[in-house]
Parts: sequence; C-alpha cells; structure tokens
Amino acid sequence: GDCGFMMAFQPFARDVATVPVFMSSMVQSPLISVAFDKYDKVLIMTANSATLEPQKDVLLKECGFDVEDDRFVIVGCQDVPGFDAVAKGGKVDIEAVTPGMVKLALEVLDQQPSLRAILLECTELPPYSDALRMATGLPVWDAITCADYFISSRKDNPRFGLNDWQFDWDGKQDDYKWGQNIPENERKKTLNFR
Repeated sequence: GDCGFMMAFQPFARDVATVPVFMSSMVQSPLISVAFDKYDKVLIMTANSATLEPQKDVLLKECGFDVEDDRFVIVGCQDVPGFDAVAKGGKVDIEAVTPGMVKLALEVLDQQPSLRAILLECTELPPYSDALRMATGLPVWDAITCADYFISSRKDNPRFGLNDWQFDWDGKQDDYKWGQNIPENERKKTLNFR
C-alpha cells in the first residue's frame, strides 16, 4: 500500500504471505529505539500527526511502538507548504517542498536537542530522507530503508562467506494471478473476490 497506516493489515498479510511482510516503516521503531540511550529521542515525521493517534493500538500491538512514549516525538508535516497535496491526493512538488521539510526537522531538533534519529512514517516522505540526513546529521529511516534491510537478508553478501551462490535474474517475471496466495475461506471475506 501507499500508506504507513497499512500496519493495520500486518496480521492478515503475515498470515497469508510466504515471505516476510512489512506493511509500514513503523516496524523499524523498536530497532531504532534500542539502538540509542533510553533518554535519547526519535523524531517520527508523519503526513498528519492527528491521524497517527487513532492507530496507536495497532502500532503498539503489531510493532511494539507506543504512540504515548515520550521518547518518540511525533510531528505532522501537514503544514509544510506544498505538502498538502498528499491530503488532496495530488502530486507533491518534491523540490519545492524539501526546504519546508528540512526547516521543520531543524526546528524540532532545536526544541528537542536529545533527538538522535528520524523515522519517516509516511510513504510520501522518503524523497526527503537525504536532505534530512544532510541538514541534521542524523540517521533517517523510512520505507526504503525498511525494504533494503529485509531484502539484504536474502541476498549474497559479497564481503565474506560463500559467494556467487545466487543466479542472476533471467529477466522473466513469474506468472502470478492476483490473490493466488489467499486461501479460499479468506477470499470470501473480501470485496475484491465477490
């Protein structure tokens, strides 16, 4: 999905998938929090901070993230000039919005000097990751770092160990029919199979 709030579907996806499934960049929050001192804070940037609050039970249950934990500073990007295109379903002008994203992060860092990391919840935010890394000097995690982390667990590590054990991709995609991995009893529950 194109939304970090897809975390609500994590249990369903996990039950039917035959490979690891991570429905939101928020699954990285426990990993990030244990990497730093218990007094260090993590900035979580989301498209709209008010919409993250109703997700708190799902986030706590599915990825161990407590919205009310004061180590996590949650900041919405809804007021960043030009980013309102997300709420309107429009195309965001990344180049025009980048300075506003950086300004917001720097303002929060100024108010919260114990911030040690940034986690971008919204899947519309990864285009700003590099600018945030450069401007703040902090590590930034997002949906792309999440995917890279888990993809790397299945790839050959060329630095040591057994090498060249994977074949190059032949350029042909396997046949797939939408929903083929969903059991029949679960298909009956969804609108798309009726």
